Amino acid sequence: MVLLPVTHQPGRHCASSGARDLACFHGLELSEAMCFGLGAGLGLWLMEAASPSRLIHLRSHDMEAQFFRRIGQDFRWTRFVDGPASHQGLIAALDDGRPALLRSDIYHLPYYNTKTHFPGHVIVAWGYDQAAEEFLLSDTERSELQRTPFAAVQLARFSTDGYFKMNGDMYAPAALTDPGPLAPAVAQAIVFCSRRLLEGHGGHGGLTDMARWLAQMPAWGELPDWRWTTRFCYQMIERRGTGGGGFRLMYADFLDEAAELLPEVGRLKLPALMRALAADWTALAMALKDASERDAPDFGRATEALAAVARAEVQYHRQAVLLA
Repeated sequence: MVLLPVTHQPGRHCASSGARDLACFHGLELSEAMCFGLGAGLGLWLMEAASPSRLIHLRSHDMEAQFFRRIGQDFRWTRFVDGPASHQGLIAALDDGRPALLRSDIYHLPYYNTKTHFPGHVIVAWGYDQAAEEFLLSDTERSELQRTPFAAVQLARFSTDGYFKMNGDMYAPAALTDPGPLAPAVAQAIVFCSRRLLEGHGGHGGLTDMARWLAQMPAWGELPDWRWTTRFCYQMIERRGTGGGGFRLMYADFLDEAAELLPEVGRLKLPALMRALAADWTALAMALKDASERDAPDFGRATEALAAVARAEVQYHRQAVLLA
């Protein structure tokens, strides 16, 4: 039996709570919201998938790398050639006294009891029980460690189903050094996050995808799985580990902390603008939920709510880049 000192606190989002837990283990006392904000965690993606046929994702794709690098740490996901190698790599890290941040697909984690693939979900491994063939994992809002079979964890880490492929992705540093004063990194993260959302990524993501979504929304009723697509989008905004308001509520908490370090954040009214934006995202989520429960497609209210979100996103991000 190997069990490292557990520093897990229940959180709102898998990656930011996992990053907080790992940072705390290594002596860095940061809030989950600060980890999320330093990781430039806001994102906006519209994707096509198998089920649901349209998918939105509202977190940046590289929050973990952004966070650890911005606080001065060397970061890269360790990847493996196959499932058995990933298993042995995790055992070795734990034997070496290093808790590990892992990417997983909740479909294979028995405590979720779900039939839906959701890859990229971050968990933290703190130990293992060789006799029981179980890992001891912490996971977002759960307060207790989850005893999870070796075989299930291996499958979850090497899932090739869904929209995100994984190769046993693991981050288990030997140490994290003190980053020093956070104000410069906080300012950099705020501006970087908003610029990336304003400019997109080579024609994809950010407000580019927002415009595509707004153009497509009136025709979503023609999708063969329009109810499931709409319901899943509601969940992705409000329920699936976002902390509410499509991650914008947690980011507003980060901005409150940022304003204590950088008074200009308050003068630019960034926390208030972000809370208003979060409320608009929640209103959109409720409109999508309502649309998913109708007998026939009707996306009028949802389209209006999405247009309000688009206006609020532009307003906030144009204000935030003035911090540069």
